[in-house]
Amino acid sequence: MQHHSIPLVDKNNPLYCPAVTASAYLDSLRRHLQRKQRSHVKPTGKQHDRHLQSFALVLDRALGSGTCDSSDEGEEDQPLVHLIDPRMRTSSNEEINLPYVIPAWEHKDTDSDSATSTEGTWIGVRKRRLLVDEHRQPSNVKRKRTSMKDIRVSPEHARSIQSVHESSFELDIQHHKLSYKTFPGSPQGGPIRLALDLGKSDSALAIRVRELEDQLYGPPIGTESPRGLKPFIERLDLLLPGIRLKQRLSHLEDVSHQSIVDFLASHGLLNERVLSTLRSSEIDRIALTESLLDANGLNLGSKEILTTFSKPNSFLFLSELSLSGIHIPDFDITHIHRLPKLSTLLLDNTAISNEAIFLLVPLRRTLTQLSLASNPAIDDDAVPAILLLSKLSFLSILNTSIKMPGLRRLAKTIYHDDRVIDIEIPTACERYVDNMHLKYALDVRPPLIINPRVCAQLSSGALKRNLAAHAMANPDIIAEGGKAEMAERLRLLLETRDMDLLVRDMILGIDGKEAT
Repeated sequence: MQHHSIPLVDKNNPLYCPAVTASAYLDSLRRHLQRKQRSHVKPTGKQHDRHLQSFALVLDRALGSGTCDSSDEGEEDQPLVHLIDPRMRTSSNEEINLPYVIPAWEHKDTDSDSATSTEGTWIGVRKRRLLVDEHRQPSNVKRKRTSMKDIRVSPEHARSIQSVHESSFELDIQHHKLSYKTFPGSPQGGPIRLALDLGKSDSALAIRVRELEDQLYGPPIGTESPRGLKPFIERLDLLLPGIRLKQRLSHLEDVSHQSIVDFLASHGLLNERVLSTLRSSEIDRIALTESLLDANGLNLGSKEILTTFSKPNSFLFLSELSLSGIHIPDFDITHIHRLPKLSTLLLDNTAISNEAIFLLVPLRRTLTQLSLASNPAIDDDAVPAILLLSKLSFLSILNTSIKMPGLRRLAKTIYHDDRVIDIEIPTACERYVDNMHLKYALDVRPPLIINPRVCAQLSSGALKRNLAAHAMANPDIIAEGGKAEMAERLRLLLETRDMDLLVRDMILGIDGKEAT
């Protein structure tokens, strides 16, 4: 515990007072006087000691004898008036010296008489009393409270806070004029370039801005006019040296961006650098089969070709992409997610699996024709992802592992959504549909039923007659047994028949199904 021989003073906050309760202060005062009595020190006659005793006497009369808390166990509280008596006995050895406030009258001239001292003591006690103990203030005293928030000083009964000077700093700001324009070769409504109006001194920055624009939008390739095609062909000739590309392109009947891409695709010349140059072109179809072929390990850059499609603002007019005949990892399908107008995608014989079909779902708003033929790793589990491609008008799942259960699920959703789709199904499923008449009776007439929901309402004889009619087409169908067993067997048979008819109608393009 800290000991203070003089009162604590805060010049910046005159209301500062340590967090000392009235009881703790009086207890400290009592023990201070007890220590003087135990030491048997004669009174010095100083004005300070006389005032201190007077202060204790007045506090004892004002507060009563039971206001001070004793920290010693078994010791009873004594009135402060008895501390003045030298015959007072105490067994307390604890010494507490808490800070206290000296009244203003204590610093006056020490030659004042006792009456004046006593009166000054009482005035100081009243002031101290109002500051220390608000809960015991006299009822006839009215105080006007002033919130510390109303004046700009330190918080009440707390030390003032030293202000810290924060020096300001200056910012060096350079202003550039912004302008928006479409880059050469971009059609109306295409991507917009952000150009900086820079002076000659900022030529290095201007070059850097152009490089960033090329990364964001692709390099400008000019229009499809003779004046615009000439520099474009020269650039391609620099990208593909040693093959006399400029001369070979000059023999094309109709020279355009699309014809140039078709020529490069047929000769397997669409590498990553060429495709990056074509990002801002208006081509609508690309075939990458020849360019992505492994060529016995000689085509080292084939793995980087698809990453070009994932760059922003690339091939905004591409509607047809062919990747048939090459091995594509499933995750590489994510590179074509940003093609905003892709409607035809050919993935025949690419060794993809069900995962790749689920990765095609982001293209559901534009994809209308999808070929997944010759990918045996695709099975019935891929049907939910195919169903999400709601705009498909053509689907090829030829030579995949999709079987009749998955095809039935596909046909049911297409029928209920009232879609029209041209579909190529696996050979095994096609053979099953062609032999449906050998699975059950197709031409069913009353009193035979075709609704599987009424099977439980039929009698045992009616169930036998219906099963016997289907057994004539398929000898494997059993027309005997208990009523519940025959009803369940007939229900499953009729449900399968209905779903197979939906598959047949989907393949044949028939809108509607047989009435039930």
